[in-house]
Amino acid sequence: MEEPIVIGKDKFRISEEETARRELRVVKVHDDVIQVQEEVHGIIALVGASSSVNIKKDELKNLIKVAKEKFGWVDICE
Repeated sequence: MEEPIVIGKDKFRISEEETARRELRVVKVHDDVIQVQEEVHGIIALVGASSSVNIKKDELKNLIKVAKEKFGWVDICE
């Protein structure tokens, strides 16, 4: 598996004392499969059986750009 490409970063306040950092990354897993990873630092614990990724409009644009330029997916969003 290749190194992930960062397509978004930001920080947000979760309490008076703590700010969390968020990084959204994408990596090519297979010729026709990509994995979007959302990494959040600063939250004491996350518990659950499901996960989701929040993608901002500019991050989606970056994702499409990376998929086309780095992974060769030229037939998306036609």
